[in-house]
Amino acid sequence: MGNYTAKLPSYKSLKGISERMLGEHLKLYNGYVAKSNEIVDKLASGTVDLSKSAATYSEFRALKLEQTFNGNGMYLHQFYFENLTETSGSLPADVKVELDSNFGSFEKWKDEFVATGMAGRGWAVLGLNIEDGKLYNLLLDAHNIGGLVTVIPILVLDVFEHAYFIDYGTNRKEYINSYLGLINWAVVSKRISKAKRMHKIWTE
Repeated sequence: MGNYTAKLPSYKSLKGISERMLGEHLKLYNGYVAKSNEIVDKLASGTVDLSKSAATYSEFRALKLEQTFNGNGMYLHQFYFENLTETSGSLPADVKVELDSNFGSFEKWKDEFVATGMAGRGWAVLGLNIEDGKLYNLLLDAHNIGGLVTVIPILVLDVFEHAYFIDYGTNRKEYINSYLGLINWAVVSKRISKAKRMHKIWTE
């Protein structure tokens, strides 16, 4: 049985993100959780004929594709909601060191991250590559299109229209600027620390 559960945020709204928009967004997140469980259950049911698996079309192919789409949709939304907060606070020294080291400065990172958010059709992700230990801003045009398989998400920005259209219409730039004031830097710091430990283990 699929046992994924939604990890819902404690906040009901945020500065620049209305309760209505957040509510609609959470419905989509819950949908990805439900579908991920449904797909896991179907794959485990023994009713899918593996002998008919084919790249042109097969039930197994469809399920495996949707497993990545819904699974990534579930986790990316989870990380997105987790890295937002009502009280963003100042940039931690350890995070600043990493951003300065990898991008030259916080401002250079921010400019590139905003540009990534404007260029992507689905997600902008600051991630740490466990192969080389470096931070990258990456875009995903869909939950399962884009990114690098060796990158651990550190900071996730949803730029699908559903994330901002109710409050911002087509003004994605204003939404991204509001998002930057809501970043939970404590979560970012913790994720970087964990990812760096994973990089160390991975490259031993």
